[in-house]
Amino acid sequence: MGELERIKKQILRQLVKKPSTFWELINYQDSHIVTFLQAIKDLLNEKLIIYEKPFFHINNNLDVPPYKNPGCLMCSPFTEDIFWKNILDKFLELVKDRPLPTSDFDQGFIKPEDTLKRTAFIYKRGDLEDSEIFILGDDDLISLSMALTKLPKRIVVVEIDERINKFIKEKAKEIRYENIEVYNYNVIYELPEELKGKFDIFVTDPVETEKGLKLFISRCISALKGKGSAGYMGFTHREASLRKWYDFEKFLLDSGFVITDILRDFTTYPEKENQWEDFYRTYRIMKEFDLDLPNVDWYKSCFIRFEVVEGPKILNIPMPKDLEELYFDEEAWATPLPSFLEKKEG
Repeated sequence: MGELERIKKQILRQLVKKPSTFWELINYQDSHIVTFLQAIKDLLNEKLIIYEKPFFHINNNLDVPPYKNPGCLMCSPFTEDIFWKNILDKFLELVKDRPLPTSDFDQGFIKPEDTLKRTAFIYKRGDLEDSEIFILGDDDLISLSMALTKLPKRIVVVEIDERINKFIKEKAKEIRYENIEVYNYNVIYELPEELKGKFDIFVTDPVETEKGLKLFISRCISALKGKGSAGYMGFTHREASLRKWYDFEKFLLDSGFVITDILRDFTTYPEKENQWEDFYRTYRIMKEFDLDLPNVDWYKSCFIRFEVVEGPKILNIPMPKDLEELYFDEEAWATPLPSFLEKKEG
């Protein structure tokens, strides 16, 4: 989906609710004013909207779902529209028996409420409805929160953990959502050809080593259609220094992207629900300092959106030589040691 089409969709779903002025409509999208004007002109020429000064009206013959306001996602989410509260209730029930994290894949999931916050933000940006969505790694189960909205055209999950894949398939069947595909996939290998260049957006929470980060995003980039497509990812300040952020932002620019949004500490990894107390035994930070286990949820993640303006380009990147280099670098101070490495060290 290109930028212009996304803006047109944002305009239409607002006009379903009520006639609006030019100045009101401009607040429901975030493109350059020239692009916004072009979207208005296209909608008028296509007779999808009508202009009766000072208001724009939607053509009454159109069947467009109205905008479902998720509220302020940073302060009081899901308080504006019952649609989102209902989705949250269903999602909490759906994931209560989810698989617990395993150290073998550097796993940990965010709060279920935060998973839905991510979905709602993608919706606000116009990237959820009628979109083909690629998800690399889904221990947060964002695919299921998206499925509950019934808004995407297609959702494809590629994930290494077969427990999670089985869970997603079972729950998708339970809620009768058929537009979801799940593949067993290891990021070390090339993406299957049938998944390349097919998607409007991707969502991922990459490992944050220098090589692993770029490998995850490169696989996702290869799945995108082209200009106007977008990527969403979680990225922390806990195990990624500003130097790593700087290097990664250059990588995105060189790949043809521009960063459009950074939501700082948008999501939290809950200690109690993850039940990963044993992970701390192998954390580097615990070996450096005599610390007790955390008494607060301290590990937080930013949520970033970036959009293709050129290409995108698939860059040549250095590949991790093994799984140890995929998961660990000098900044991995709170990454659990996988069982296969524990055995190696033992």
